[in-house]
Amino acid sequence: MFAGFRRSSVRSVRSRLQFGRYSYKVDQPSWLFIRYQTPSFFSLCFSSLVLLSSVAAQAQLPEESMRTIIHGSVTTPEGQPVPFATVEVRDLRGTKMAASLTSDAGSFAISTAARSGEYVLLAAKRLQIRDQRITLDQSDLEVKIALPVISAETLQPNYTISARELSIPEKARAHLKLAHQEFSRLNLAGAAYHVEQALRVQPTCAAAFSMRSILRIAVKDPDGAIADAKRAMMLDPYEADAYVALATAYNSLREFQNAEQALEQALVFRPDFWQAQLEMAKALYGEDRFVVALHELDELNKDFPDVHLVRANVLVRLQRNHEAGEEFTRFVQEAPDDPRSVKVKLIVARLAESAASAPSLRP
Repeated sequence: MFAGFRRSSVRSVRSRLQFGRYSYKVDQPSWLFIRYQTPSFFSLCFSSLVLLSSVAAQAQLPEESMRTIIHGSVTTPEGQPVPFATVEVRDLRGTKMAASLTSDAGSFAISTAARSGEYVLLAAKRLQIRDQRITLDQSDLEVKIALPVISAETLQPNYTISARELSIPEKARAHLKLAHQEFSRLNLAGAAYHVEQALRVQPTCAAAFSMRSILRIAVKDPDGAIADAKRAMMLDPYEADAYVALATAYNSLREFQNAEQALEQALVFRPDFWQAQLEMAKALYGEDRFVVALHELDELNKDFPDVHLVRANVLVRLQRNHEAGEEFTRFVQEAPDDPRSVKVKLIVARLAESAASAPSLRP
């Protein structure tokens, strides 16, 4: 059994960690969204509260609006047109004002009656997304957006299942199934035992190294988690779980760009891997790209406790406290036994107090 999972240390590890008891299929990775406290997403619930007192003071009556035509093109970094890309106009609070698709020539045109001021223009296609700050102060605005570089390897066709995964012996697969079950019960030592047994059966089992990476994250060993995730990726380049484990470790180290790159690859292999999308939203949050993080969560559109929690924190940073309170409340309703629910309830109460004390904005 690898270091960090001696049974004598499990109680102390459990006392530091927070897990959600959410059910998954036992033959799938037990992504319980380990809540170790870091300066990034996992500590943002209470840090969000410092914003509440300033929101009411910053609220202003709306200015006059005018019709504006926003037009331009979306291209690759080399200047090639990008057809059928989504283009959105959002205000600085993340509210979608208008949207369009690019033509075959990569051009777009959006008509909006948004009020004068600063906005965010988002262009996205598949894994490529670019956000750009724009100012609406005239009736015509031309914008050119170049989507970020994505490697040719990342843009290759989806690979649903690898030959290496199919070649896992049944005995090793059984141990991995038991490891996921023990992990869902918060029995880290038991999970680690079955992972090691799986590796004894097949020392080159990528899925076992992916699972061990998750366990290392649980005991606050991000360096060990990165090493195991990379080992899994070397053994099976199509092991999507390894990329998400790697990204989770990078997020804990505030290496958000590295996390994004790993998640892009995971989403190529499994486009419906919603845990990867959620981890991507956390990385974007860590980079203070709150509007883009909200866009990612909108695309995810998943009813799950941690999704509501991430969305709530993003909304607080975007000064949308009423909606944030609703998302926090949904988290508590769906995960009443989660250890974080007590703190989240306090946040909901503070949000309500802030709303009650805010001056009326009626003209």
